[in-house]
Amino acid sequence: MVELLAAMFILTIALLALMAGYSSAFVSLHSASNKSTAATLADNQLELYSSLPYDSVGLDQATLQTTQTGDSLYVADEAGLNSTLADPSDASDSTITSCGSTPQCLPVQTVTGTDGRSYRLETFIRDVKASSTWTERVVTVIARDPNESGDPELVRLTAGFDSGPAS
Repeated sequence: MVELLAAMFILTIALLALMAGYSSAFVSLHSASNKSTAATLADNQLELYSSLPYDSVGLDQATLQTTQTGDSLYVADEAGLNSTLADPSDASDSTITSCGSTPQCLPVQTVTGTDGRSYRLETFIRDVKASSTWTERVVTVIARDPNESGDPELVRLTAGFDSGPAS
C-alpha cells in the first residue's frame, strides 16, 4: 500500500510538470502566431508602397498632422525613429496633399489579420538625407497588438526607396 501511494505521488508530480510544459508551449505558440500574422500585415503594407510610383509614396498631410497632435503612441514611436538618426534634421515627413483615406495614405490604421484579430499598423514615411546630393525615402511599418494592454510592438519592418537616376 505504501509503495502504491509513493508511486502515485511520483506520477502526480511528473504529470504536473508535464502540464506546466504544455501551458508554456501553448503561450509560445500563441505569441509566435500573433507575431507571424503581424509580420505578414506589415510586409503587405510595405509591398503596397513598393508597387507605387516613387512620388506616390507618402502619407496624407492633414491626417498625419492630426495624428501627430492627437496620438501619443505614434508620436513616441516617431521620436524613437528620429533618435536613431545621426542628425534628426536630416529627415522630413513625406506627405501628399489630399492623398485621402486609402491604406497607403494613413499613418495609423487598424487591420484584421487572417487569425480574425485586430492589429494596429503605424506607418512612417520619411525622406532621409543620405548625402548632400541624395535623399532616400524610408518607410517603416510598426505592427502592434491593440488587444493587449500597452499595445505591445509585435514587429517593425523598414524599407528604403530611391527616386532613381537624376534626369
